[in-house]
Amino acid sequence: MALSLLVVSSSSCDRRSSPSAGGAASAAPAPSASEAVPAAAAASSAPTEPAVATAPAEPELPRGTGVQEFVPIGSLEGCKAKSGDIATYILREGMGIAGRADGSFGAVWLVDLKGGDAQIAFAGFDNEARQVARARAISSTRDAGLRIFSSGDEWAVTWFDAEGLAYARPRWETNPPVGIQRVGAIGREVSDHVALAPAPGGALVAAAPFGPDRQRLGVFQFAPVDPAQPQLKAVGVTRSAKKPRWPTVAADASGGYLVAWQDEEDGSIRASRFDAAGREGNAHVVAQRQGGDRPAGAAQETPDRDQRLGLVATGSAGALLVWSEGATLIARALDAEARPRGAPWVVGKGKWRALAPSGDGALVAWVGHDGKVEGQALLVKLAADGAPSARGIRVSDGVFPVKDSPSVALAGERVGVAWTEPMSTGVSTKRAVLRVLERTCIP
Repeated sequence: MALSLLVVSSSSCDRRSSPSAGGAASAAPAPSASEAVPAAAAASSAPTEPAVATAPAEPELPRGTGVQEFVPIGSLEGCKAKSGDIATYILREGMGIAGRADGSFGAVWLVDLKGGDAQIAFAGFDNEARQVARARAISSTRDAGLRIFSSGDEWAVTWFDAEGLAYARPRWETNPPVGIQRVGAIGREVSDHVALAPAPGGALVAAAPFGPDRQRLGVFQFAPVDPAQPQLKAVGVTRSAKKPRWPTVAADASGGYLVAWQDEEDGSIRASRFDAAGREGNAHVVAQRQGGDRPAGAAQETPDRDQRLGLVATGSAGALLVWSEGATLIARALDAEARPRGAPWVVGKGKWRALAPSGDGALVAWVGHDGKVEGQALLVKLAADGAPSARGIRVSDGVFPVKDSPSVALAGERVGVAWTEPMSTGVSTKRAVLRVLERTCIP
């Protein structure tokens, strides 16, 4: 469905102040950082030995050379992908998808407005990429960082604006208009270094710079499905992080949280785990500076939209961490305590990674060369140890270059990949494409 402009209904509200039908405010403001953090600080200061960063005896070089070949998605025997347009006439960067267990997908993107603003649009699609919930506007923003998550039967859309982190829970139905909540503890000024992920029970979890000098990471749970639950709940604060940047976070199967970050001081990538009580274990060095002044996870070209770290929990009570060394994508498995498990692996070459959990492994989508054409949306499966399959898939058509970061999501046994490309040769407007295939079709 083409969508060139969405108008936000005047009924859409910020729940901090908008009255409900009964005249009372429908939700209280989220706690500020000063209100939410004491519990986290208390948890992290439990009478245990202080967390320390543990380094391997010597750096381990990545194994392998990455995916050996990419096959066009249309050539997969016995597999027929389904495609549809999420939106057309897009000018802004910022698009993403999420999947539910019933096979459906939610999508968000930005619709350009005059004066530098953009509307946040949401729509729903079935397991064959057909639109089943019509496009509507949720809010507006001038900032990057638009995300969408699925949490049980619920959708959660997050973004940053002048007031900091905001979120909404859209539905297939357009009425009543969606309400907007704001997380006062996580401000706009740290938006480049905030990680978000689904949390147990349908909530979301954030890892964000914390403290007067931003030298630690605070882990917070927010956006509960149950309105009776606190809108913001402190989990813990890192004790060993010195200058954490570009964090990533994932909830594990045991009720804890795995957190990874890049240390600005020494350029290393480190990871630790918070248990269900908010106690942090030791921080483990996952990758070290590779020589010179280049940080371990730095890319040769690092535009703001290129997430440097990606983390997903796996079904084997561990996790997979993905980052870039120049144009090379690297993956490494972590155990249940965030310790490196085995050597890292070369995944491939490219930029703009997107990561989704898949059983004991993961799916990685990125933009790169498929052996014939540059700038294509590529997809590969990672094993539990981080090793990539020998063959990957070129998901895009090989005609137009992909213009922005792709997005990948699992919906039941279906996998969706979304990307933007020019609507035709020589134009600046883009279409966002959703392509869906069976998970078993991925080599």
